[in-house]
Amino acid sequence: MAITIHKSDDKYQVSVSPPEGLSWRSSRPMTPEEIFDKLIDLGVHTTDISDAFYAADPFWTRNEGKNLKT
Repeated sequence: MAITIHKSDDKYQVSVSPPEGLSWRSSRPMTPEEIFDKLIDLGVHTTDISDAFYAADPFWTRNEGKNLKT
């Protein structure tokens, strides 16, 4: 398991484990923008983050992700 994202109402819970980046788990539901910022800081590639979002919620790009700078 590398990046796991679960939808939680209008936000998301996320966990990351190597080799995608340092081990990390969100302590609260977060917006896609918050998740992108945090995971990029941890060294995760934006393509891997987008793929994980799509796996969790195929419609995320039409909803929350449309204003992201990736």
